[in-house]
Amino acid sequence: MKVSDDVWTDFRTANRNSSVAIALGDLVTREVDRYRARRVQEGSADEQELMEALERANELHAELAELVKRIERRLEVRAARSR
Repeated sequence: MKVSDDVWTDFRTANRNSSVAIALGDLVTREVDRYRARRVQEGSADEQELMEALERANELHAELAELVKRIERRLEVRAARSR
């Protein structure tokens, strides 16, 4: 792998709480997820890939719903403080 020193420094800073191996594993996983999503969008995914995509979509939906709830609670608290 070849990157400039400043890119490597920022990468290490951004991932200072995990090992390089874990961070690189996360990057590989994200790239594979994108590849699989493209296959689904193109209509070239098989049944197993479609089932896995549906499962992942449901997981992401749940994570986003929880994030939205937390953001809404924070905004409600801020609005109550400013009254």
